[in-house]
Amino acid sequence: MENLLAPSRWPMSELDLGILYTEHSHLKASTPVESLWSFETCVRGSNRRPVAITPEGSHEYWLNRSDPLLNTILPGTGVSLNVNFGDPWAAGRSLATSSLIPSISVVGPVTRALILTTGRSVRAVGAGVTSTLTADILGVPASELVDQIVPLEELWGRDEVEQLAAALTSAPTSRSVVVLRDVLIGRIGSTGSRDEIGQLAAFALSRWGGRVSIDTLANKHGLTRQQLARRFTAAAGMTPKLYARITRFQALVHTLLATDVSQWASVSPAAGFYDQAHMINEFREFAGSPPTVFFRPHDATIEPERTRLRGRPSEW
Repeated sequence: MENLLAPSRWPMSELDLGILYTEHSHLKASTPVESLWSFETCVRGSNRRPVAITPEGSHEYWLNRSDPLLNTILPGTGVSLNVNFGDPWAAGRSLATSSLIPSISVVGPVTRALILTTGRSVRAVGAGVTSTLTADILGVPASELVDQIVPLEELWGRDEVEQLAAALTSAPTSRSVVVLRDVLIGRIGSTGSRDEIGQLAAFALSRWGGRVSIDTLANKHGLTRQQLARRFTAAAGMTPKLYARITRFQALVHTLLATDVSQWASVSPAAGFYDQAHMINEFREFAGSPPTVFFRPHDATIEPERTRLRGRPSEW
């Protein structure tokens, strides 16, 4: 693979080496799985758009190696199972404190951004589920996985993980995603029991981008705010307030990516923030830097005049 993609084999004026990130949206339809994705090293032809939709309905994003979306694990409320077939990945609060990620790992709910480092050869697949399903699928509550990256073997056992690895390794990427999805779905309901109220409250916050009053949710289910908070935290792994903030942050990231940079100042009210300062402070709290800094390529070798912010639909 590396020989076929060697720069000497391709005119660099026409092709660039990068990462193809694919959201396999059509494969998760009508399932409890929230996300299915893959990363693969690839070359970009001169006619490939940065974002494309396949005939099946998947979304493909071509990323430069310096793209912040490739080099960061952003806060999120869900839990993901990741399988890495390529060079090792590492993650941490800083480059100095980063540690290797197990090739088959579980990433719990993330409350603060992590720096992600990938090798030259990238091939990985993954699936994400809501934290309220964690006990069923993994056998532990989401609260035990917050800000943790653990080997799947610690949760499922070596034999089951080896069987999964064998099934995924022998299949092409698109098939690996399907196998991973089916394995997760097959475990739902096999262990644990879910608090229906906690699950419904988490679903409501996710659906409305964190813009639902906790008091409103409590009243809807005939509970006090404190009662709802206890049941919610047990089900989702974090307090409803933090869950709402991170959900709103995730929605903001998608909004900024779909909005021209010149219009960013006007998105704060619709995104659920008091004003622009509130929006920037929340983004900085979770991403580690304000939007105008975060969305620049994370590569000090790029000449300043060549750097461009993400978030310009005209480029998509």
